[in-house]
Amino acid sequence: MTDKKPFDKKQQTKIPFLELIELINQKCDYKFAIIDNEVDEELMTLAKKNGIDLTGYKHVIETSGVRHSESRHGNDSNDRTPLSIEDYLLIPYIIKYRDKVEFSEKKTKKHKLKTFVYRKTIGNLYVYVEEIRIGKNKSLAFQTLYKRQIKKPPKREA
Repeated sequence: MTDKKPFDKKQQTKIPFLELIELINQKCDYKFAIIDNEVDEELMTLAKKNGIDLTGYKHVIETSGVRHSESRHGNDSNDRTPLSIEDYLLIPYIIKYRDKVEFSEKKTKKHKLKTFVYRKTIGNLYVYVEEIRIGKNKSLAFQTLYKRQIKKPPKREA
């Protein structure tokens, strides 16, 4: 028997993005933050090509998604390039100034949703994945974030 209460959407708490990031290493109730209230034209077009209308959608991040990312790619994981709090703060920048974004038919394990996969090089290669949540939630929700070191080519001798 667990002392965990079932999830109740009515009890979700909207908080500022920076405050949610500060909660990364703490156990807390379900909370979410809006990263951006608007979806840009490139994402709208990409989604429309795949039969999805993103009108009224927003980018969001939730404590549950951050916990998942931390367990797989955080300081206590076996990831070779673990994430820090500073990396999470890059999410709005990665979304807005991405090098590349792809629509993925590969569905997420938990919610079986299609995704957008963003890539941005900022010293390391950052990969940010958002679930496309359809229905009344209408959100592009944080699914995971990880980074990979970029291998530098060997120096050539002159």
